[in-house]
This record gives sequence, C-alpha cells and structure tokens, in this order.
Amino acid sequence: MRRRAVLGLAAVMALATACDSGPKGPGTLAATVLSDQALGAVVLMFTGGTVTGFEGQGSTQVYSSAIPGTEAADPTFRVILVSPDGGMLRFGIRVSDLDAARPVVTAITAATTANLPLEPVPALRIKIEH
Repeated sequence: MRRRAVLGLAAVMALATACDSGPKGPGTLAATVLSDQALGAVVLMFTGGTVTGFEGQGSTQVYSSAIPGTEAADPTFRVILVSPDGGMLRFGIRVSDLDAARPVVTAITAATTANLPLEPVPALRIKIEH
C-alpha cells in the first residue's frame, strides 16, 4: 500500500513539473504609465528585479542609465520617458528572467505636455505585464 502511495505521489510530481507555468528566461515586459493628467515626460527610478534595459514603444522615447555602484547587488536605474505628442507613455522593460520578481518603481518627477513641472508629482500607476 505504501509503495502505491509513493508511486502515485511520484506520478503527480512528474506531471506538475512537466506543466509549463509561462515564459521563462530573458524577455521584455510591457509597461504603461497611467495618470489622470496628460503627461509629456516622467522620470522613474527602478530598483531590484533582473532589469537589463528599457525600450520605447509607440511614440514614447526612453533614456535610461544604471546608477553607478548598484549593478551587482541591487540594480537601480533612472529612466526618463518622453512623449512628444502627449500620448500614452508605453515602454518595454528588458529583463534577464521573466519569472523573477518585478522591480520596485518610484516616480521622481513629471512634466506636462507644455514641459511644465507637475508639483507635487501626480499619483502615477505603472502597469507592468508579460
């Protein structure tokens, strides 16, 4: 009886390991800045995760740089997103592992489509998905 239980458990474990839980390895996460106000630009800080870089999508231009000294342990990036036409700020986050924890995102500053600073920084939501 015990032998059947062990064999049954082994079969269930084998099936569970064979199931695909989604994409693994390097790839690009789609991200969008959501706000109640039209934004011309935003500066964000990304900390942690397996981020390797950023890319613009649609009309969004992206400028990014790793903060020196943070690359090894807990990578931190400063990212500037610019929308020349005031459209939605959509961008890609390149990561070395799509299954890893997502980075923590902090809004540093934002500007209107007329390039005027928004003080205080409006409530922004960063939507990140596979």
